[in-house]
Amino acid sequence: MIKIAQHSLLTELKKMNLDAQVQEETNQIFIIFKHEKREFPLFIRILHDGELLQLLTFIPTHVKKECVNDISRFLHMVNKELDVPGFCLDEMSGTVFYRLLLPTLKKELSNDIFEAFLNTSQVVCKTFSAAIEAISSGVMSLDEVIKKSQEQVAKA
Repeated sequence: MIKIAQHSLLTELKKMNLDAQVQEETNQIFIIFKHEKREFPLFIRILHDGELLQLLTFIPTHVKKECVNDISRFLHMVNKELDVPGFCLDEMSGTVFYRLLLPTLKKELSNDIFEAFLNTSQVVCKTFSAAIEAISSGVMSLDEVIKKSQEQVAKA
């Protein structure tokens, strides 16, 4: 079990061979994971005196104002299908992120569960980032992404 404290989490992340650091401005743990030359900042924050642990992974994109409706609909559609939903859009800053809140038991969390949710964050973000980036930048509309997805399913 991992005690929900910054030093314990950092120790566990280092055991997983992750380059975890503390961001001084926010006092949150952060990790950068890479996928296809893109960087995904993942922040870990202790909430409610250790009763919750938040994992927040940012998708490397900026949502254009004219794309807000399409990306909002897309994130809603994806969340509906995910076993562990968590995609969000901050319209004010134009950022898309994947957020998980993990409840802890007596301010502790199983090492295996912690690692599983870290891996889930990475897999989910890697899986949907290309479509999120395409829609949020206006390269493709939601309808075009859906049509392309349906064509790929039909080929499989």
